Amino acid sequence: MKFNIKDLIVYQFNDDSNISNITNELLQDAAFIECGPTDSVKTGFISPFSNGDLLLTVKEHALITVQTESKILPAAVVNRELAKKVKEVEEQTQQKVKKTQRLALKDELMMDLLPRAFTNISQTYIWINYRDKFIGVATSSYKKAEDCLSVLRKLLGTLKITPLATDNPVEHEFTNWIKEDKAPKYFTILNTAVLVDPLDNGTIKAINEDLTSSNLHSYIDDGRTVTLLTMSYKERTTFTINKNLILSNIKYSDELCEHVEYEDQDQVFEATFLLIAEELSELFKELMPNFK
Repeated sequence: MKFNIKDLIVYQFNDDSNISNITNELLQDAAFIECGPTDSVKTGFISPFSNGDLLLTVKEHALITVQTESKILPAAVVNRELAKKVKEVEEQTQQKVKKTQRLALKDELMMDLLPRAFTNISQTYIWINYRDKFIGVATSSYKKAEDCLSVLRKLLGTLKITPLATDNPVEHEFTNWIKEDKAPKYFTILNTAVLVDPLDNGTIKAINEDLTSSNLHSYIDDGRTVTLLTMSYKERTTFTINKNLILSNIKYSDELCEHVEYEDQDQVFEATFLLIAEELSELFKELMPNFK
């Protein structure tokens, strides 16, 4: 199995960060345990690959996998069953159910429904780059990223990281790249962008269009700014990037991992993890100075 990251949110850390305290032994204290009958959600660490270790370290990169199991209880089902319960109680007591009673009935109902609920299991990679001092979470959702990092935070007591940020607004640079038809060195602007009117938040989505067209440039001349772009890096890696510097829809060329020929699946996973970690590290190293 090859390693892959499709989405990425990056956080920076400094020399005084306690991220270096993360060990396989420490992670064992928060290893994943599946939901019990009355649990609605459980989150913990699992092995990124088959040897059982919870921490994979390759050169100056480390990889952790967070697994979350959550019970699926559609709101419509809960509300329907609660309405039945409330009606039964009101008929028995000949009194209208008060708000506090309704909440208590809902809690009882949840305890009854949870053991029978379907479950959803998701896995999210946390990648640590010790050399360049950043940590990446393989998601495009800040909420999911924070949920995953909160497990590490509990283990470490504190986690000194800050979301990747720039001195100048990212959307201003995006807009200038389109306006001047000039991408940063090593990068190519592709054919999708989102433009937003800062006055009324009106949005224009240009999908699979020529971003150098006079029509698109007229929107920029009218004051709209570019908040999302699709780009490629050295013609090896394509991605979508938004004004919060979140990468999504990351795709890698076949050439990037073409020389990985191990028969052992763990070796394939480890080798492709290192290749992709180095590729994305290099991408950010070349991209970030363009926003200063």
